[in-house]
Amino acid sequence: MFPRILRITFVILSCILLVACETAEERAQAHFEKGTELYEAGDIPRAIIEMRNVFKLDTGHLEARMLMAQIEEDRDNERAAYGQYLAAVEIAPDHFPAQYAAARLAGASGDWEAAERHLTAATGLAPDADTDPVLRAVGLGVAYQAARRDGDLALGLDVSREAADLLDIDPSLMIARQIVINDSLLRQDWDRALADIDAAIVEAPDDRFFYDLRLALLGQVNRTDEIEAQLRSMIDRFEDDPSLHQTLVQWYVTQERIDDAEAHLRTRIDTSEDPDEARLMLIDFIIQARGADPALAEIDRILADIASDNAKRGLYRAARASLVFEQGDRESGIAEMQLIIDTAAPSDETRRIKLALANMFERTGSPVGARTLVEEVLQEDPTNVDALMKKAAWLIEGDQPDEALVELRRALDQAPRNPELFSLMARAQERAGSRDLMGEMLAMAVEVSNSAPAESLRYADFLVQDDRPLVAESILVGALRLRPGDLSLLDGLGTIYVRLEDWARAQDVIRALERDGSSQATTIANALTVRLLAGQNRQEELRALLGELTALPETGNQAMVATIRLFLADDDVAGAFAFLEERLAETPDDPDLRFIFAGLYAVDAQPVEAREILRSLLEEFPTNERVWLSLYNLSRRQFDQDQADEVLTEALAVLPESTTLNWVLASERERQGDIPGAIEIYEELYARNTNSPVIANNLASLISSFQEDEESLRRAYAIARRLRGTEVPQFQDTYGWIVARLGNHGEALEYLEPAAAALSGDPVVQFHLARTYDLAGEGSSALEAYRTTLALIEASARALPFRDEVLLAITRLETEEGSSSN
Repeated sequence: MFPRILRITFVILSCILLVACETAEERAQAHFEKGTELYEAGDIPRAIIEMRNVFKLDTGHLEARMLMAQIEEDRDNERAAYGQYLAAVEIAPDHFPAQYAAARLAGASGDWEAAERHLTAATGLAPDADTDPVLRAVGLGVAYQAARRDGDLALGLDVSREAADLLDIDPSLMIARQIVINDSLLRQDWDRALADIDAAIVEAPDDRFFYDLRLALLGQVNRTDEIEAQLRSMIDRFEDDPSLHQTLVQWYVTQERIDDAEAHLRTRIDTSEDPDEARLMLIDFIIQARGADPALAEIDRILADIASDNAKRGLYRAARASLVFEQGDRESGIAEMQLIIDTAAPSDETRRIKLALANMFERTGSPVGARTLVEEVLQEDPTNVDALMKKAAWLIEGDQPDEALVELRRALDQAPRNPELFSLMARAQERAGSRDLMGEMLAMAVEVSNSAPAESLRYADFLVQDDRPLVAESILVGALRLRPGDLSLLDGLGTIYVRLEDWARAQDVIRALERDGSSQATTIANALTVRLLAGQNRQEELRALLGELTALPETGNQAMVATIRLFLADDDVAGAFAFLEERLAETPDDPDLRFIFAGLYAVDAQPVEAREILRSLLEEFPTNERVWLSLYNLSRRQFDQDQADEVLTEALAVLPESTTLNWVLASERERQGDIPGAIEIYEELYARNTNSPVIANNLASLISSFQEDEESLRRAYAIARRLRGTEVPQFQDTYGWIVARLGNHGEALEYLEPAAAALSGDPVVQFHLARTYDLAGEGSSALEAYRTTLALIEASARALPFRDEVLLAITRLETEEGSSSN
């Protein structure tokens, strides 16, 4: 027996030694070769597994990166493919196929900065690369974008003609085709644009983008007789997309064809694979178009036709309960939903009802009940997308972004093209401090939503914050191609042009808004015009426009405030008073106008008059937060802290739940040295809104600066992770100090040094820098920073608990410096 055991042990050890002798690179190569065989045999899932095994062993395996990129392209996942090509380019910058593919995909996605970079690299690697049709198309795309940016219409036309010539050689070049279409749209040559789009559809009959673009263009040129036919053809081709039915219904509504909209929805009940979903869509439509009572009657008719033992009855009873809830009878709505759940067997329908009830609980202030229901759904169906998203949202709010991402990835496996999922993943990545990944998720949300306005604006805002306004512009322009008249997109695009001081294009947006003619479009156009005139310093025109806007009820008060600012900028206080007095004579009881008057008195150092107006306003409007804050700030400006404290106490007695007033109270407690009291208030504010970066920063800053235990530090880090990569000095200080306390001194100094430079008068920030230098062993830098901190402490009225620590540190470091010099 014993010799046999020895032999077995010897065999096992021999195998282990053989594996150990095989290098990681050799094992990676074996996985690659196996993956290649599987790919060529058409076994894509197993090929992907092999590629992932390669990357675990050798992230720099060039051939594996290229094969994985090809696999992703085969799966129509161009963004993932582009990521693999970028990895390949990093591994081997001189690899022509990788640069070629990266240029092609960057151009296809509209990232022209990256496209130009990869194009330059590719053409530098192959002497005849500039004759390649694909690279020529990318080059034309880069040139066309530059022509548009510079406003060179002639050059744009030349580039478009070259692209058309290239299409004669290869009609499948979609980048070239996009140039031709874009130029037709830019020049408002609608017939040519339609012809170009139709040609694109012939080449790419399954590319939804061109159908949406054609639909948008038909709306732009008001060919209403063709829009219905276009939508119906899209419904036939993309039959798996229920949103197209909703689009057709919405179009009917805009044409005041309510009966046709309802008829379409009723017809869909008979043709849909899921008639219950179609009926629920009909009910939603009736609620919006005809009201609650007709919807209740429709539900009752449906229930009358369904047998009492039919499991589907629960869906319609739930729809009825939801409507009752929304009509204000919340108790009855919740009670009916609970009864449905209690008497029904688990099913997809009951899980859907549980989630609806969870939303009701959440809206009525019962989060525990909501979470219990969501967990019940996930116990029955761990892959339920809506439940996973709900749970992930709660985890994000609870500063558990990593756990949220686990849930969202599970949901993504079930719904890979759900834009709401990618938006939630972006929020989770933001909370985790992974700003690059946040951007990727926002970009994916735009892609899978087919450039929907909300997703496009969210990504554009991210890009602007990231100082990439030109890329943001391209995102909004792409979205506007599909929805030419969308006011939110026009507003966002105009704002970007004003930021870029691209006055010509800003004026184009304003003209488009003026053509719309609606009151909302006019308001947006006026706001952009005010910013445009101010940016160009066209004061007389600005003053004249503001004079016109003061007469309009929707813009009057804002225009008055802007006009007063102009007077004050010219040091014409008397003119400001005269202007206001003239307006007040017309409407002497206008509370907004009186409030503006109080502000002007305060600016003109007439606090008694200002206080009198504010007090009279509070007698009429005691719950007006804005007036209370103005009265508080007026006392602070007069250096009457006792009076300011009295005002704040009065205000909180009237508005105890006010976020802003509690924020002010927390700041006061911090200033007075009551750090536990300030933390307590910020904890309450943070529990109400964990998405506020400022509240998160203030809470994390106080916890990390004034609480020493490990648990508090970990909590501060969980709250402050979202601040990673920030360039806001206050946020840099918070994140840097927390990281320093966690022992990452090098990373901490990357944040604390710029924060201390920007906030040179703040002793707390200077102390954080000094202490971090000290912990990092940089004695001379620490001593200098401690001395700066001490000087600021002595000059400050704040009660700061680390003064003695600073004195001891200075003494210690001076002694060490003296010893080393001897």
